[in-house]
Amino acid sequence: MSDSHDGMRPVYWIPGALIVVLAIIGLITYSGAKDDREAQDKAAELTQKFDSAGLPAPEDQDIITRSLGTDGGAVCDNPGSSLGKALLNDAITNGASQVGRRPVIIDRDVVRGELLILDTYCPDKLPGLRDKIDGFKVDDTLKE
Repeated sequence: MSDSHDGMRPVYWIPGALIVVLAIIGLITYSGAKDDREAQDKAAELTQKFDSAGLPAPEDQDIITRSLGTDGGAVCDNPGSSLGKALLNDAITNGASQVGRRPVIIDRDVVRGELLILDTYCPDKLPGLRDKIDGFKVDDTLKE
C-alpha cells in the first residue's frame, strides 16, 4: 500500500517547495514601511510649511511619514472630485445623525492645513479643491 503513495510524493513536495520559495522571496522584497527617504523629506517639508503658516504640526515626524507616505495617501485621492467634496462636507458637520445633522463653520486653519498637504504631496490637484472650498464659511473656531 505504501508503494502507491510513493509515486505521489513529488506532487506534494514540488508545490510545497515552490510555496516556501515564493514566501521567502516575498518577505525579502516586501517593503511595507513607507518610511523611506522621500517620505521623510516630504514630511519635513510639510512640517516646515505648517510652522511657517503658524499651524501646529505633530512632534513625531513618523506620524506624517506613515500617514501620507510619498504620495499623500488618502488626502490626495481625488480631493477635487464630487466624491472628495462630499466626503469633506460630511466631515465638517456637527456630528449629529439624521435630522440634527448640520454643517458647521470650519476653522480656517483646518482648510489651510488641507491646502498645505495638497501643495506638498499633490500640487496638481490643488486648484480643483481650491475651487470647491471657496464657498465654505470659515472663521477662527478652534481654541489655541
